[in-house]
Amino acid sequence: MDTTTTTTTMPTTTTTTTTTTAKLTTGRRLVLLPSPFQGHLNPMLQLANILHSKGFSITILHTRFNSPNPTNYPHFIFVPIPASGEEKHSFSDMGNVISFMHYININLLGPIHECLERLMSENGGVACFITDAHWFGTQSVADCLKLPRIVHRTSNISSFRAFAVPQLLRDMGCFRRSPDEGLISSLECLY
Repeated sequence: MDTTTTTTTMPTTTTTTTTTTAKLTTGRRLVLLPSPFQGHLNPMLQLANILHSKGFSITILHTRFNSPNPTNYPHFIFVPIPASGEEKHSFSDMGNVISFMHYININLLGPIHECLERLMSENGGVACFITDAHWFGTQSVADCLKLPRIVHRTSNISSFRAFAVPQLLRDMGCFRRSPDEGLISSLECLY
């Protein structure tokens, strides 16, 4: 009798999973734009999986530099940003992350705008644009297209606390306003 109950349960579970998967691929489209660094790609793809499980269709807009592997996520659509300029950057350049982030936020806004415009014109359009916090320049693109934007922050509590330090040091007068000003005497040299 227990064997019969187990056999009946198995097909029911399989049918439910198949029905749910078919329903998920027809949901409203969300476009996600992860930062091309591993500690940012993985959380964004995890968020995409959660949103997909809630019924959304997912499109991942990405740079060609350190791009995600589409075969690991067959239920997503992957769209590379054209003219990403990856030939100028490699992992050896990552020592200058700030310069790289500045580059992608200035030089890639036009291609991102074009990609989003094309995706919005397709059947169903785009319901929302979700970006990594490092893509700070994309707010102007979202505003121009009248597209709602959500910022996904992938930092931990330590880095969150570190964001408060520059303002605190500024308030203490630790930063020079001009070359003539010296540092405050209570601030010890860190090097």
